[in-house]
Amino acid sequence: MGKMILFAGKELPAGNDMASGASFQGRKVIATSSVFSDESSEDEVKKEGSVIQANWNRSSPLSCRSLALKCENEGGLDEAVLVFDEFFFATKYRESNNNAQIIEELIASYQYLAQELFSRFERNTEKKSKIVFLHKSNYSLLDGVNASSIRSSGLELSNPLIAAAGGAFKSYAENFAASIAENSNITPLLVSCEPSNDLSKRDSSLSVWLCEYMDAIDNLKKPLSPKQKVSWIKAGAKNPSGFGILGF
Repeated sequence: MGKMILFAGKELPAGNDMASGASFQGRKVIATSSVFSDESSEDEVKKEGSVIQANWNRSSPLSCRSLALKCENEGGLDEAVLVFDEFFFATKYRESNNNAQIIEELIASYQYLAQELFSRFERNTEKKSKIVFLHKSNYSLLDGVNASSIRSSGLELSNPLIAAAGGAFKSYAENFAASIAENSNITPLLVSCEPSNDLSKRDSSLSVWLCEYMDAIDNLKKPLSPKQKVSWIKAGAKNPSGFGILGF
């Protein structure tokens, strides 16, 4: 049976392309969804094609625990990808000035889930696992002030709340990776995808690249060093052989 991968953070149906790309690469895919019916329990899962949908209430720590348990019940994860798509959030939360909502849904939720996944991965000492932080960045209002081309592009720019949440995701990802960099069974990966990157608008291709990249890491003769684990990899980078990181 192929590897099982979780995509959390770009809820279905918005995350369909990302999930389908991994499915194309032979993964068994679980992807988060907002609660998909008023009658459904948060513990419910359902299958759409080759993708398993799992409810995730971002504002609930208990829902993060429930999501991790659902993944265990489906056979256990090999890879978990936490996705922060800043352009998507800039559009979704365009009218929101609710600081508490942004903190709960776009900052605390990722931290709760990362801790839950790590705890479960750590208990399973017989399996090697990966936790991926995928940051799809976006131009901010500050970028628009500093560059007229961005200001006049018509793109949705990240407001202060979204830009701050993106910064929090990046900082947490780096320091979470540092905290487990010496772990031999759980590998953190930090992946950046800037708005100018060709893969930024093609989630299916981004997902295919990521799966191929993780497969290449599995085939390395020498494991990644702690310094390599805390370095950002640019989406679309060549698959590692001697592992030359293209970071920033």
